[in-house]
Amino acid sequence: MKKFFGTLLTLLVVFAATASSPAAYSAKNHEFKISGTSNLHDWTADVPSLSTSAELIVSDGKLEAINRMVVDIDATRITGSEGNIMTRKIAETLKSNKNPRIVFRMTRVDNISQTGNDFTVRAAGSLAMGGVSRPLDVVVRGRILPNGDVQFTGVKEMKMTTWQLDPPRAMMGALRTGDDVKVDFSVTLKN
Repeated sequence: MKKFFGTLLTLLVVFAATASSPAAYSAKNHEFKISGTSNLHDWTADVPSLSTSAELIVSDGKLEAINRMVVDIDATRITGSEGNIMTRKIAETLKSNKNPRIVFRMTRVDNISQTGNDFTVRAAGSLAMGGVSRPLDVVVRGRILPNGDVQFTGVKEMKMTTWQLDPPRAMMGALRTGDDVKVDFSVTLKN
């Protein structure tokens, strides 16, 4: 009888440890677009290169916890919708020659609310770009996909000047971009 309870206790401990263990996830695919305005026209920029590393706890098709998440964007590869001049202006604004990475590091999760396989996460972290790091709160929606991948989507509005970035100007100052930008993203993570 002692042996039976010992074995049962061991199985329960092993099951509990594996059921709630964080698993490493990385970016499988992404769509990431930055948009803004200018005194002449609206503009967009695509982010073709990013990496994401995360430790998530997913159990029974639900996101239980996010222990760590880092999103790393190659600022040197961001491309503007209006051609090479705009792409060059973006690189100058982001100071990507000296600061080639834009990095978001999650520091805490305030809340995860779950409805079926869909969830909403309220979290905070730090965003470093152009050599300046500032706190950033985010609200992200997501879902656990049938294959076990985890998809995060969101929209975040921010001001360039918060990171001491001067909104770009072109044509000897005749074209001026606004300070406000909007980031739309969808990132799918795989285990």
